[in-house]
Amino acid sequence: MALASTSGRIITTLIAIACLAGSWHLMNQGLEQMTETRQMQRLPATPLAALSDGPYLIEATVTDALGARPAPYSGTPAVFYRYRLQERYRDSDGDTRLRTLESGQWGERFQVKDATGAATVNPETNQPDVDWNLRRTFNQQEGDLIYSEWALRPGDTAYVVGHFNREHREVRFDGLSGFSLPALISTGKLETNGGERLFSAGVRISIATGLLALGLALALTALKIHRLWVYILMVTVGVSGSLAWLGVSRLNQEWSAIATLYESRYQQLREGSASPLVQADIAALEQLIRLSTSGWLDRWMFRTIVEERLPAPELDDQTAALAAAAVEKKQPARLEYSIPVMVLTAGAGLLALFLMYLAIKGVKLKRLIEAVPTSSAAGLSFGLSELKGQIRADEQYPLLTDPLKNENCVAFYYKVEERSGSDKDEKWKTIESRKEQVPFWLEDDHGRVRVYPEGATIDYPKTHTHNRGDRRYTVRLLAPDVKVYCLGFAGLDNQRPDRLSVQQDSETPFLISSKDEDDIVLNRGARSFVSIAASLGLFLFTATSLLAADGRFSPDNLLLSALMVPLVLCLYLGVLHYNDMVFLKNRVNRARANIDTILQQRHDLWPMLENTVKAAMAHEKQLMTHIASLRAEPPASMESTANVERTLAREQAATQVLKARIEDYPEMKNHEVVGRFMAIMADTESYLALLRNSYTDSAMIYNTRIQTLPDLLLAWLFRFRPVSQFSKDGS
Repeated sequence: MALASTSGRIITTLIAIACLAGSWHLMNQGLEQMTETRQMQRLPATPLAALSDGPYLIEATVTDALGARPAPYSGTPAVFYRYRLQERYRDSDGDTRLRTLESGQWGERFQVKDATGAATVNPETNQPDVDWNLRRTFNQQEGDLIYSEWALRPGDTAYVVGHFNREHREVRFDGLSGFSLPALISTGKLETNGGERLFSAGVRISIATGLLALGLALALTALKIHRLWVYILMVTVGVSGSLAWLGVSRLNQEWSAIATLYESRYQQLREGSASPLVQADIAALEQLIRLSTSGWLDRWMFRTIVEERLPAPELDDQTAALAAAAVEKKQPARLEYSIPVMVLTAGAGLLALFLMYLAIKGVKLKRLIEAVPTSSAAGLSFGLSELKGQIRADEQYPLLTDPLKNENCVAFYYKVEERSGSDKDEKWKTIESRKEQVPFWLEDDHGRVRVYPEGATIDYPKTHTHNRGDRRYTVRLLAPDVKVYCLGFAGLDNQRPDRLSVQQDSETPFLISSKDEDDIVLNRGARSFVSIAASLGLFLFTATSLLAADGRFSPDNLLLSALMVPLVLCLYLGVLHYNDMVFLKNRVNRARANIDTILQQRHDLWPMLENTVKAAMAHEKQLMTHIASLRAEPPASMESTANVERTLAREQAATQVLKARIEDYPEMKNHEVVGRFMAIMADTESYLALLRNSYTDSAMIYNTRIQTLPDLLLAWLFRFRPVSQFSKDGS
């Protein structure tokens, strides 16, 4: 899909809207789960005799006083059960799969008892919203059939979060949302259930963050905005702002709910009719609320809403012991870290780092494309270059023919795939693939340049596909006369040392594309933004899963995450700018090394020339003095551009004198050493001029970058120093 086209922008906009809507939905779901878990952590297990009107957590034993029914597979009496029958089968690919043949559930009112009394649990009032967190009580396989049951049986210990009605001595499950509590019936440990809920909340919030960053990336792409700083600003405001705003608003809602709940129970103390069990329950609730505070904002809320308005009740020793026992019995929510969860968390962190690397790499290439000016074929200079023109072929390198349609081309990628499976399980497996390419000319209005495409990343504009039986044949090709964009290294042509050609280089990117430069930049920017969005979501997932492991995931952590987002994004920018400076410094060093190599080659010629010329031109004292001095002094080095310029000027003067004197010595014209010397000096003169221009341009760009913000700060921190340049006139 072409992102720059009208249809591409419309589709991108629709996807962006869907991402933003999904982000909002998942963020609210995750925050709601986190709030419900924190509220459960604050509730002590209240004895049945101490129940009054309102939400409670009770821990009691299930009885069959109100009846029970045999479970369908095990026949075990139960007050609630859920069942499922699955069949194991093989699909058309031979893979083993499971399908559900039947499933269902049944449940009615049941009674629970503890040492202080009894109560009725009535899930029928709002059964679809009750979270039945039950252990699997039956699992049996008969052939390919698997029978499973999850049952709540008489004698089981049940943990129930519900709304108690004192008049009917009944626990119901309506009216809990106002207290940010879930409707829950569980046979598992609440701390484990809480840890799983926190982990699930973290997953949702992480995905929501990634979707928000992705939605912003796609929205900017639809608007044809690909500047990284704009995206980082949008993500910082969007993600940090939404996390901070939602975190604070959810924290206010959470503390308002728990304050209402605590105040309703505290009212019993004011009325003076509270039994010791009730007093111990209220004191335990106050202590658990205090212990649940995990950050400065939490602590401030506790002091403002609870401690200053409703001070802790005064208790006698026996009642205080009951309250302390209830608090001690309550375990904080913890995620039981299984190996899959540990692997998932570690994998998410590593994948986040890998995606950050891809994003940096993509933005670096995009910035290179934007920074490198377009050269004409006639004005090509040594080093990384950008060209635009049409593909032309000649007899030296005949055109290829693609293996599927026999069309002429300069490069193709051929792939054969074989189908396995059918319908939704259909898969295509590559059984053969190959690439071929030949050198071609890139021609513009000013001339043409030879391009050697081996090693290039080629965007093939034309594709042919043919299906034959269970095989699919695909060829993608680059045909002659197509207009292309080319970014690559302009170096000395091995076939013709007197000219430059575009070729592969290990230190620079090599790209050939039929797309416009703006489209390439937009696509690269979009890919990088998507990688950044995904890595942000994965980083947040890694952090939240670690926090969920010890029950410390809270709105305060969300606020911390909101502050961390700008820091992570600034790290992105810092790495990108640092890499830019390293790349520019390496360009300067490479140009410097190339010049040093040429200077050394030229310096090595002078001793041979001196020995050859001595015999025939011994009386040419001035010329011999020049040659001897050039031979005797150390080779010029790019450590001092002034020294290079001085040496080159002396070499040119000596060479001109030698040329003039050779006319008077016919025997010297055909001398092997002199001929070789003159040829090498002539060849390297133009090549050296190209290298000097490349070094000058590279040094100017590098020096400018390290003297401007924000690169100035990084240059000072990592000790990037300015480099010397040749004089403007090149003398």
